[in-house]
Amino acid sequence: MEAFIIAYERLFRKVVPFLIATPLVIMTIVIFINTFGRKLLIPFPGALELVEALLVICVYFGVALVALDKGHVNVTFATDKLSPRYKCLLDLFGNTIAAFAFGYLALSAWDIGIQATQIMEYRLAVYRFPLWPFKLLFAFGLTLLFIQLIINSIKCAYLFFGRKSYAGQTIEM
Repeated sequence: MEAFIIAYERLFRKVVPFLIATPLVIMTIVIFINTFGRKLLIPFPGALELVEALLVICVYFGVALVALDKGHVNVTFATDKLSPRYKCLLDLFGNTIAAFAFGYLALSAWDIGIQATQIMEYRLAVYRFPLWPFKLLFAFGLTLLFIQLIINSIKCAYLFFGRKSYAGQTIEM
């Protein structure tokens, strides 16, 4: 299990930044073209819809990467006095609760994404903009977050129950 987690996280760290950066570059180009186009009275058609849809990829693939790096905002004045073992217990509890919550959200998002795909949901704008692929990507991003929270819970459980390190994470002394 430990080798699988290490391999998964190594692959995740290599692939996801590109999955986040690509839509950011496309969004930048579209906004740049649209800005000049509006000044020349020929705006980029569907720019708003495209940027909104690409933002879904950036945000929801990014939150899983943040969870991997434990990069969320912490207020630690209440936990600073706890032993590293009990900090792991709190992390275990928090990651497990978050995994249940985001697992439920991911299942709901998949249901909505599948329904949108079945009816080929579009947004009517200057032209028909497909929404269904981005609803599926939203569900996939939530699923990645759910998986990462489960992995974080497993790591915290091993550390709480006596391991000094597990899958690249060590207990902070």
